Amino acid sequence: MANSSLNLISIFILAGGKSSRMGTEKGLVLFRGKPMIKHLLDVLSQLECELGIIGHHMDYHDFGVPVYSDLIAEKGPLGGIYTALSNCRTSHALILSCDAPLITVETLKKFIEQAGYGLSVGVFEGRVNPFPGLYPKIILPDLINNLEQNKLRVQGFVSENNPQLISMETISVNPIHEFTNFNSPSDFLLFEEKEKIGSMWNIVGSRI
Repeated sequence: MANSSLNLISIFILAGGKSSRMGTEKGLVLFRGKPMIKHLLDVLSQLECELGIIGHHMDYHDFGVPVYSDLIAEKGPLGGIYTALSNCRTSHALILSCDAPLITVETLKKFIEQAGYGLSVGVFEGRVNPFPGLYPKIILPDLINNLEQNKLRVQGFVSENNPQLISMETISVNPIHEFTNFNSPSDFLLFEEKEKIGSMWNIVGSRI
């Protein structure tokens, strides 16, 4: 899908999870001075597509984009995808998760460019990642069927719909960095420690 096809795409951030491991509303957790979801919104606004947040916390309304509560409660991320596609006014929805705030606009443009017109998701280190993913509205009947049967595994749904797999290693200069998920407070500490060690090695390398 060429970047000229951006008018076919709406973008949604999933922020409606229980955040049990984080202990608070995940998308609103501060990371490097601003909420995680704000990092994503700042990047996504550069694509000039219609934006939306799938979530229920009132503070999400402060970011100036539409906020949609889950149409069917307690269905997890698959229910979030359903809510996104049901509110999508274009043929496709690019869907991301609020707990991965480091993805860049350059990587997203390459993802969209390589994606086809069917369901497209990334694969990183041999594992399929449903977010970011490009989901066409034509999959709504299959999605509803899974929800009605309480088949809620996103990975399972994706695999049933003949996805195009896009190698994240080929579209990102630093995939480990960009596709880091923050699900608990300890994830932030571990990430910053790794970043610090990486910076130290860069300094040492420049002196050799």
